[in-house]
Amino acid sequence: MGSEVIELVSAAEKLLVLAVDYDDDLGRVGIETPVIGFDNVLKVAQKYALERPEDADANTLFTALKVYRELKEENDAVEVAVIAGHEKGGSKAGVRLRSQAEEVIKLSNATSVVLVLDSAEDEFVIPVISSIAKILSIERVVVEQLRGVEETYILLGRYLRKAIEEKRFSRVMLGVPGILLLSYVLISLTPMSAYAFSVTLAILGLILVLKGFGITDSVVKMWRSAPVMRYSYVLTGLFAIITCFVAYTSISSRDFALDIMSIALYVRETSPYVVVTLTPLIVGKVSLKVLRRSFRAWRDLMIFALIIAMYNLASSVSNVIIESNPTNLNDVVRILYISYIPTILLIYMVVFMAASVILYVIEKEVIRKKSATT
Repeated sequence: MGSEVIELVSAAEKLLVLAVDYDDDLGRVGIETPVIGFDNVLKVAQKYALERPEDADANTLFTALKVYRELKEENDAVEVAVIAGHEKGGSKAGVRLRSQAEEVIKLSNATSVVLVLDSAEDEFVIPVISSIAKILSIERVVVEQLRGVEETYILLGRYLRKAIEEKRFSRVMLGVPGILLLSYVLISLTPMSAYAFSVTLAILGLILVLKGFGITDSVVKMWRSAPVMRYSYVLTGLFAIITCFVAYTSISSRDFALDIMSIALYVRETSPYVVVTLTPLIVGKVSLKVLRRSFRAWRDLMIFALIIAMYNLASSVSNVIIESNPTNLNDVVRILYISYIPTILLIYMVVFMAASVILYVIEKEVIRKKSATT
């Protein structure tokens, strides 16, 4: 490997062998990074190997030292260093890795880098390093493992310990199952014990949806960046709980019936609470954009107006159905047609589409004028 890299390095260039610890396992044993120089990296590797001999990062450090010695035999312009990210990974690890990489590259006067990585997660550092210096090659450390049953159990135990001790893994491996078990037990102790399994599955589904679509990350980001939204989220959450309770009460009062009349009653009884639930969220977003002097506040206002329009339409439809008491879908269609519901819906669509187009054109004009002045 060394000769292949040396062929790519000119005499004027200095090469840096850079070992990467993406999740800062070194920091957990009291090792501060960055570490520069063969002797310093060797001391760190020995210390870490004595503390956590089973961890792949120990192999990464010694591999970096081995690559350094191979390159050193053919070119004196070589240095070795170790950098580390953050235990939470993500953007925090990226920022810290970039800062440390810039520091070691500056101190070593390196123009080219050989990366030494031990996992797919560490490969997130590749774009970071490539934006600072030229990457000549990447040395991936693969730790050989025996395939016996005993070794498999030992390896599984290590991963389980990692999931328990490290917060970013324990939240998923322990936190989510803990919520599900706790909800199942608590519901089982109530008169609604028959629905314990269904509610637990619903909670699991909600968690998967929130994480899968990145909703929780968006909420946390908005919560931290905009204090005005905090009250909106709290109120929306409280009203959502009340809405769910009202909806459940309404449905259970008719023994979970799904006939036309029952559905109309459910809509009439729960639709006001749905509007009240969404109102704080939209008001918060509008207030935030107004405070930032953003013309795009009209988009949230249009959404709120659309919600009110749909509420009025749903209330009208449900009232007409309840008063007429139809027996089949054909009767429903006929009653709605006589009540001009399709015409009202068409008018709503035309008005909202026209208003949206006009406001969008105005928004573009405002943005253009701002760009011209700046």
